[in-house]
Amino acid sequence: MQTCRNSTRRPLWKPYSNSRRRARTSDASTVIAFVTIIFRMLKEAEGLFFQSAISTRIRPCARRIGDEDMQILKKIIRHPVFIKTAAFFGSLLTWLLMHILFLTCRKHLFGYGQLDALLTEYNNKLLSPNWHRSIIFSVYVHRNRKGAILASRSRDGEMISAVLHRLGYHTPRGSSGRNKGGHLGLKAFVDHVNRGYPGGIAVDAPLGPPHVAKRGIILAAAKTGAPLLPQVWYARPNFRFKSWDGTMIPKPFSEIVMIIDNQLIHVPANASKEVIEQYRTKLEKRMLHLTYQVDHWFDMRDTYPDPRDIPVPSPVPMPSLFS
Repeated sequence: MQTCRNSTRRPLWKPYSNSRRRARTSDASTVIAFVTIIFRMLKEAEGLFFQSAISTRIRPCARRIGDEDMQILKKIIRHPVFIKTAAFFGSLLTWLLMHILFLTCRKHLFGYGQLDALLTEYNNKLLSPNWHRSIIFSVYVHRNRKGAILASRSRDGEMISAVLHRLGYHTPRGSSGRNKGGHLGLKAFVDHVNRGYPGGIAVDAPLGPPHVAKRGIILAAAKTGAPLLPQVWYARPNFRFKSWDGTMIPKPFSEIVMIIDNQLIHVPANASKEVIEQYRTKLEKRMLHLTYQVDHWFDMRDTYPDPRDIPVPSPVPMPSLFS
């Protein structure tokens, strides 16, 4: 009869190794500490809603959370399980709010009707550059086309990726910079476009400067042979975040004007660095041209019902970030 010592399974009497014991103890200690912090906060906030001077009680409550407690909270917030859970519920709420918000808005879409014919002509290999400020409505209006959008590898990108998945997009991940997986993200994005998923990139993302196109989408166009079809939009009235790009969100019951360009930009394959830079500049100028037209359409629509007919000065002024 084979004894327990010769068995491949760990005998019940044999303790776990020190490393496994420490890991289990550390996890348990983290959970216990987190629960302790929550109870401490609840205790400090006891009677808060029954007193008139609520604001005078919040700061003392926050100050009593020590540095050690904050370190534990930071550790929990940065844990992959916490990030995935927050992304799941956050994306669900964002998806619901986006549908409610945009259903209340009046939309003026110029050039949208040509998309189906272009997608058929190019076998869905089409790239739509956008500004980072106006990514929100763009992903909503194209939600049923099953496209691919390059998302950041950061924790914020995890939330954005979860929202995009709910809207039906594929999200290859990548960021700017050699050490942040930018080349891997671009390669995955190119693979998705070659498989027939229309692609979208915020050309001035992820860190700006605003309204300055980067060459990533030009490289993608050269590698895939997909033409570039710029698109921009503007809403009035709107909310503008005090961020580097002035991210824009339409207010409920606002009006939205969107231009999808009628001029395709074809980037030649195996283009040199100088040619890539020429097409990057060309794309940037074209998008600034369209941005000027949508930004001024609400003031000029009686004269120009189609915003694409609005004359644009040369050189094109840079768009305002917070208007």
